[in-house]
Amino acid sequence: MESQCKHTILVSAYGCEPLKGSEAGVGWNWMLQMAKTNYLHVITRANNQEVIEAHLPQDLKEKIQFHYYDTPNFIKKLKNKAKGLYFYYFCWQLGIIPLVRKILKQHKIDYTMHLTFGSMWMPTFLPLFKTSFIWGPVGGGDCEPKSFLKILPLKQRIIQSARYAMNALSFLHPLIMFPATRAKVILVRTPNTANVIPRCFKNKTKIILETAMEDTIFLYKKKAQDKNDIKLITTGRLLPNKNILTAVKALQYLPKDKNISLTIVGSGYQRAEIEEVAKTIDWGNNVNIIAEMPRQEVLHLVEQSDIFLFPSLREGGSWSLMEAMAIGLPVICLDWAGMSITTDDDCAIRLSVSNPEQMPKDIAAAIIKLIENPELRRQMGEAGRKRIKEVFNWEAKGCFMENLLKELDAKK
Repeated sequence: MESQCKHTILVSAYGCEPLKGSEAGVGWNWMLQMAKTNYLHVITRANNQEVIEAHLPQDLKEKIQFHYYDTPNFIKKLKNKAKGLYFYYFCWQLGIIPLVRKILKQHKIDYTMHLTFGSMWMPTFLPLFKTSFIWGPVGGGDCEPKSFLKILPLKQRIIQSARYAMNALSFLHPLIMFPATRAKVILVRTPNTANVIPRCFKNKTKIILETAMEDTIFLYKKKAQDKNDIKLITTGRLLPNKNILTAVKALQYLPKDKNISLTIVGSGYQRAEIEEVAKTIDWGNNVNIIAEMPRQEVLHLVEQSDIFLFPSLREGGSWSLMEAMAIGLPVICLDWAGMSITTDDDCAIRLSVSNPEQMPKDIAAAIIKLIENPELRRQMGEAGRKRIKEVFNWEAKGCFMENLLKELDAKK
């Protein structure tokens, strides 16, 4: 079977699990798409084995060979401690080097690819080997807009200022320079991350958002609601970079004669502050915070809502944003980072990040515009659903990779 495929690719996918979002879902779905026309050797964590073998499609079992690895137990134990994941991941990447060497010795590999974790600040040692190397899709270059630094808590301000400094000095960082130098192509998740890649590598950098939606998401669709009720919803951790506090402050500028409510799904240390602000502006009874709930229940809540608020200051590909679009909700978000790629002007009201003090009023104005125009809400919701179907599906990632491999083949 290996000889019958277009290419044989060795993929490092630390995160690779079915039925998951985030990095694990990215690794799993990109792998499935690439295996349709290529033979893959996939290195992933040993504790992924049971769930992978239970869910791997039958028609792909002969086209993917998994190689499972994990670190010794004393290192694994560090994973759940503060910052321990980074040390554990570094050790995992070091540990797979002998396995990579063995695979390269036993098989004719056309390309190696570092898929997950998709962060330019976390190591990959695949460039050590003399192969045609594909790096990414990687993120890590997105920061909160500079205009917002002054309103962030001091700790967050320091962290974000440090991120900007690191980005500016990326050409000095070995975790970026080494793979960037050896890569045949660098895949980045957002324009902000592309800007962090040193200038000398721009000609081999391509932007491709890592995330997409599975077809089953379209089983969910916005339900018809009482015309007199307007249900706003937002999902995300209650932390400064998610900017949900700003969305709550926007409520004070909404008309009191409308029956408007906001549901927030998420947890985090800002919950008490958010609840206090809601009470202060006399919206306490209309803001409902739900700490945690299963994904299907969240999707049902989104179905029953009218407008999706997504005020996040820093995102790559957001699953919750794409889910809301796929379900058919109009979106209010910032014109920044991954949101500027995921949405367009047909499906979202995208707000400028130039004036953070004005942001609550801008969000309120966008909400009022959608409240007063039910037909616009419907049109934007349908446009978002169409965009996810046509642009952000996993098959599109597979097509992208096929075209990329053809391009790389032509350069050999």
